[in-house]
Amino acid sequence: MQQQQSFFCPDTRKYWHKCVALVDMVAFFPSCEQLDNKDLQGKPIGVINGDKGNTIISSSYEARAYGVKTGMKVDEATKLCSNLIICPSRPDRYAEISGNIMQSLTNVSPDIRVFSIDECFINLKPVLNLYGSVKKIADLLRKTVLDASGGLNCSIGISEGQLTAKFCARNKGKTTIIPPNEIKEYMANASIGDICGIGKNTEEYLNKHNVYQCKDIENIPISVLSKRFGDIGKRLYLTCLGNDPLPVDTVEHDNKSMGHGKVLNGVTEKNIVRGIMSQLNERLARRLRKNEMACDLFYIGFKTGNGWVEQKYKTHPATNCSDQMWLLIKEHFKLWKKQKLYQLQITALSLQSDDIRQIDLFADIEDNDNKIDRLKDEINAKFGKASVRTGIEMLADDTNMVPVIAFNFDAKGKKNSL
Repeated sequence: MQQQQSFFCPDTRKYWHKCVALVDMVAFFPSCEQLDNKDLQGKPIGVINGDKGNTIISSSYEARAYGVKTGMKVDEATKLCSNLIICPSRPDRYAEISGNIMQSLTNVSPDIRVFSIDECFINLKPVLNLYGSVKKIADLLRKTVLDASGGLNCSIGISEGQLTAKFCARNKGKTTIIPPNEIKEYMANASIGDICGIGKNTEEYLNKHNVYQCKDIENIPISVLSKRFGDIGKRLYLTCLGNDPLPVDTVEHDNKSMGHGKVLNGVTEKNIVRGIMSQLNERLARRLRKNEMACDLFYIGFKTGNGWVEQKYKTHPATNCSDQMWLLIKEHFKLWKKQKLYQLQITALSLQSDDIRQIDLFADIEDNDNKIDRLKDEINAKFGKASVRTGIEMLADDTNMVPVIAFNFDAKGKKNSL
């Protein structure tokens, strides 16, 4: 069996058989607001989802010092911090800055995996000989982020794998470098819940097996976690011992589905629901066309107090036409008996390339609906997303329809879901 080649790093005087960095932006949304408005710098900021939002989706460290947290209602947050400045989110601006950062980091190493809008993993092993020092690479990563963002700070963790690097990046705003042969000891006394991927339920399960700190994981067989959680359990077990086995996956995988939804507070007015569904429909159709995808199986769901009113709808041929998708939504409205609605969802379940989708032999090749969609896309791309809208969409103007950034958002890839 061929042994892994190691690189001797002069600055740590250690051998690196693997080397992964995590770059994590510091309080990204509030920092973007402070970047664009110098009057906000050094002040407690709470970002909410649009003008009508009432929940904190991110807060600056100045606000966190008062106890302001993500998920907290604005009223509660302002009681803790009377001088809290509320800023409506600007998803397009955050996406722009994120895209600039991620693209610039590929100049340091092309092996990059965007983990979320403000985090990415970078495989540094192929470029260690090029730069000759892990510390030099870390300094270059920090400077790259600073220049690409216009002045934002980040946390950098570097170790032998993704989850161990993420653990090292907990020192906010700092650079932490832990070589492969030291990471096990470095993590040994950490709470098991501090490891990315170990949520509350998994932590409770491990506690029942007397596993409270990373070092305790050796007290149970790996088969216990593997049997309970599969490959994820095996990975978490090994990570606690300082060896994350999963390599940095730099391949952009095709989306298995695309969807958009909206959380409500018990809406019963049909026109409001129609307006919201129209906006969700247009976003999904636009996103399908942007990624040159079409779909022949859609899920539509209305969540009531008694559960979901849901249905899957088949189309032939596959489509990315907003008007054809709207016909499915109109059909779904027949299932709704005017109960209070708490969530709406439309998802394209069966994606296929728009170039190779099966076509209808009896349809006009130059479909007028497709022409209109292409024209709308061109106008909105030039003048802004809401430059051309349907009349039905306007019924939702009084609701908070600001796009929510998906967890695995990638501004330059297919997971750009704004």
